[in-house]
Order: sequence, then C-alpha cells, then structure tokens
Amino acid sequence: MFLAAMHPWVAAFAMLASFAAGAGAQEPRFDLVLRGGVLVDPVARTTAAGDLALRDGRIAALGNIDAPPGTPVLHIDGLSVAPGFIDLHTHVDADVVREPDCANFLRMGVTTIITGNCGGSVAQLDAHFSRLERGGIGPNYGSLCGHGTVRTAVLGTANRAPSADELQRMGDLVDLAMQHGAFGLSTGLIYVPGTYADRSELTALAKVVGKHGGIYASHIRNENDHVLDAIAEALAIGRDAGVPVEISHVKCTGKNNHGRAEEVLAALQAARAAGQEVYADQYAYDASSTGLDVLFPTEELAVGREQFAARLRDPAFRQRMQAALLARMDHVGFGDFRYCRIANAKGHESLNGLLLPAAAKQKFGRDDRDAQADLAIELFIAAAPARVSMIYHAIGEADVERFLRADWIAVASDAGLRPEGGADRPHPRGSGNNPRVLGHYVRERSLLDLPTAIAKMTVVPARAFRLHDRGELRPGAFADLVVFDPKTIADRATWDDPTAHPVGIRAVFVNGQLAVDRGQVTGVRAGHVLRANGRRQGR
Repeated sequence: MFLAAMHPWVAAFAMLASFAAGAGAQEPRFDLVLRGGVLVDPVARTTAAGDLALRDGRIAALGNIDAPPGTPVLHIDGLSVAPGFIDLHTHVDADVVREPDCANFLRMGVTTIITGNCGGSVAQLDAHFSRLERGGIGPNYGSLCGHGTVRTAVLGTANRAPSADELQRMGDLVDLAMQHGAFGLSTGLIYVPGTYADRSELTALAKVVGKHGGIYASHIRNENDHVLDAIAEALAIGRDAGVPVEISHVKCTGKNNHGRAEEVLAALQAARAAGQEVYADQYAYDASSTGLDVLFPTEELAVGREQFAARLRDPAFRQRMQAALLARMDHVGFGDFRYCRIANAKGHESLNGLLLPAAAKQKFGRDDRDAQADLAIELFIAAAPARVSMIYHAIGEADVERFLRADWIAVASDAGLRPEGGADRPHPRGSGNNPRVLGHYVRERSLLDLPTAIAKMTVVPARAFRLHDRGELRPGAFADLVVFDPKTIADRATWDDPTAHPVGIRAVFVNGQLAVDRGQVTGVRAGHVLRANGRRQGR
C-alpha cells in the first residue's frame, strides 16, 4: 500500500479507510480513487470526464467508479489526469547517485527517464542499476549504452578507425551492456570520440544491439548545413543493422538553416513510409545546450581537454584557434558569438548566464569579435579538464513549431539534473520543458491539441523504447500519473532563473505512489529501474 508515504491531503483518506475497516466495512478494492477528473487518453487522442482507481501500483479501473465504503477518495474537481510523461532523452547517468529524487524531472510531470544519450553512459550498467535498486530512485530509470563510452574504453580519444580486434572488444562491451538491460546504442557524432567513428564502425555495433532488440539513438553528425546527409547516415545505419532509429533532439541550427524543418521531416517521413522504423524527439526551445568544445575544430580535440588547453597557451596555436573561432562565427551566420550564452564556466562563474559579447565586455572592456574569440579560449583554458557548458541560440522558432506539429515526434528535454541555488545558469528546458509545451504551445499558441501533446510525451516514447504498460491510461498499466490544470500549467524557468519551478501541476504519481504534491517533491522513491527486453520493467 502506498498511502503510508502520502502527504496529509491523502493520508486523511487513509485514516478514514482504516476507521471504516475497523468498524466492519469490507476491505477496500482500491488503494485510492481520483474522483471527478478529466481523463486524457493519448492512444485514442480523446478526453473524457471520469474517475481513476489505483491498486498495487497500477491503474485498476477507469470511468464512473463505484468505490466500496472505506476507499480513500481524492476529489480533483475537473483537473486533467494523464499518464506520467516519459522523457526518452536525458543526461542523468551517474549524477543520479547524488540526486536520486530527480526532483526537476518529477516537478515537470516526468515519471520515466531514459539516459545514456549522445554517446555517453555509465560504463558498468549492471552495478549501477543494482545500486539504484538498493537506494531507490524518484522516477523510473532506464539507460542506453553510449558509443563514446565504449570507444573511449578501447581506443581512448584516438582519431582513427579501430582494428578488427578493437572493434570486437567494443562489440563485446555493447553486448554486455545489452545483456544488463540497456535499451540500445546512443551516439554523439559531433563529440570526441564519436566524431571519429565512421559508418562501418557504427553499423557493426548497431548490429550487436539488433541481436537484443535494441534501438539506435543518434545525435547525428551534423544538425546545420549537412543535416540531410547526417540523417541519411543514421537511416542507413538503421537499415543495414536492422534496428529502429531514433533521431535525437531533431533541429536545424545556424541562421542559414532556419526554415529547413520541412526538408528534415520529408526525409524522415519518406523512410517511415518505406517501412523503416524511425522515431525522433525534440525539446520546446529555440536554443540548444552543449559544451564549448563544439566551437573548436574537432580534429584538434583528440588529445583531450587538458592537453588541448595546454596547447592553447602556445601563441602560434592560439592564433590558429582564434582564426578558427572567427571562421565559426561567419559559418553559423550571426556575425559573431551573440548566439552563445555561458551556462557554467569553472573559474569564471561571474560570467555564467551572459551572452559571449556581454561576457567579453565585462572581462576585457570590449566586445568585438576578437575579444569574443579570446574569451572562448580563456574559458576553455581555465576550466580544463572540466567542460564549459554553453547555450546556443541558433535554432529558428518556426522550425521548433513545425516539429512540434508532427504527432509522431516525442517531447524530450535533453536535460540533466538541476540542483538549485548554485552559480550555474543551465538551459531552462530541465525545469520547464513539458509544462512549456502544454502551457505555451497548446493553450496560448493553439499549435496542437491537448491529447496530441500528451501523446508526444507518453505513448509515442513508450512505443519507441518498448516500455511495457507505461504511457497509457488503461487498467493494468502502471499508475504513473500527472494531475494538472490545463488552464494554468506553465513553465516559469527563464534564462535568468533557469531552475524556477513550473506551475499548474497538482500531483505526480510514480507506480501508484505520490511523488509530487502541489509542486513539492515528497521524497518517496517509487521508481523502477527499467531493463530492456522485458526484464525488471516493473515489480
């Protein structure tokens, strides 16, 4: 029974049930009934007034429920009830050990997270999963196997193809991760060392994943000028390996590529129409977030951040990298680095949250292009070997909206854990992504209807990742639930206050237990570790 862990507004119903049972009433058939809600069905794409009953961590009944005397009942008075949101693209990984509640995700209504994306995952997944099962976790938690993690274990950051023996060793590591419950292989093909892998290497490893029924999820090689070529590569890997393909955080970056969403969708939809199993996900913002590294030539980064930072101290190499940064400014199309915002720069915390021109002005007293390039170099040197986190305002809003209108593209945050009160100024998507879709794009912009938006957060990702009994409102499904007010739900996180909590979410249940009560995380860790191939996807 979950009620012992509940907050006062539900615990009162438990006391009533206990009193009634003691007076000879029949044993309640349900742990809790949510009375008077509006049930959002993401499969049928409908809404209907009705009740929902919970029992033993699952949905027991829907509709007009006649609950026996003594049953705890929560009157939610017209609030919407949807399946818990599934975020299939997160970067939680080992950080979950220190922040097991995953509070920022729960507050957004996210009850299931998939991590290990963009080529980076925990290396020893079995031990990691076991540790989480012992200590408990707020949401349900699954992981991909990161190609970059595997490649680093065998080749380090070397910019070369693996030998046959090395490729076999990489395949063995992928196979082991899949045996331990990984959902597939992820790649980050703009990052070291994933950027050094060719198609044949990726196909060989994807074939290992295919033996276990896994998926190939790719941060593709290019999201700007050559985005169609990069998509074609991912699709070819999926076809050759015989595995489903997930295009991570689909977008068109750079000013010259604004408005190309229709081309990207056409390429993906053509593959789907031809019978290939293809999925994609996106976040609801016109800015991405990643490291400062991506501004520098990838071929120079094979030495690792610490050595690269040491080389930047050499005047001749620094001059060459400054020229490369100026060329990057021209290539992206904004004229300078006005699209780059500092999220977290070790050694320069006072600059966190500033756009690079403003940060250069504060640091050097000038904000010209050379000053911006100099600052980028100084940030890298000061933080190494740590990564400088950045936000890049290089996506067109019209493209964001076009992808959102595609009902088969999942909503995902591409975010990590968001501890509050620090000097960091991370991307607000980690605190506002799902509420932003429902508040801004559904209610305010009428870009898509509520059931479709909920489907993009629930049944669409559940089907892509074969998550059994999740993402649906039906008897027998796990009771991962979000109770919210569609009239008030909204994100409050901004570039200046990126961890501000969303509003309008009344309650979040994970496997039948109350995880969020009126915006407050209860501390109940009812999440399941989800291992693929049907193993330990629930209890």
